[in-house]
Amino acid sequence: MGQAEEIRDILKVQDQLIHERAVWDAGPWLELDMSTPQFKALLLISEEEGIRMRELARKMGGSFSNATVLVDRLVERGLVERLAEPEDRRVVLVRVSQEGRFLIEQLVTSWRAISPSILETLAPEELDTVRDALRILLKAAQQDQKSN
Repeated sequence: MGQAEEIRDILKVQDQLIHERAVWDAGPWLELDMSTPQFKALLLISEEEGIRMRELARKMGGSFSNATVLVDRLVERGLVERLAEPEDRRVVLVRVSQEGRFLIEQLVTSWRAISPSILETLAPEELDTVRDALRILLKAAQQDQKSN
């Protein structure tokens, strides 16, 4: 089997696992009290250590003033913070606050394909294999993130 076929097979098995046993905690999503544009802005801001307001507006496909209003609301909620760019204090940067990162983490981890009840059915050597495979995937994801 070639690499492309192997990858398709792995993704198919992953989809089957998610379909079969996805555990969904809708709580964090139901408690999310923000508009879709605010959420989109939060996600875009979280991708960078500090993003210029003009760049955020460009990525959102809107005006600078619309981006400013969205950021104002996120700042009021403590999810993002404004700071001056070190090289040019006239330029405003926005970055996700600790509270904003916590919220994103809650949302991202609100579902799992692997639940404790599935893991409890595995033998110790199978648990070792799953742990090793997940560590390999994590390392690959971290390397991929660095190259992008």
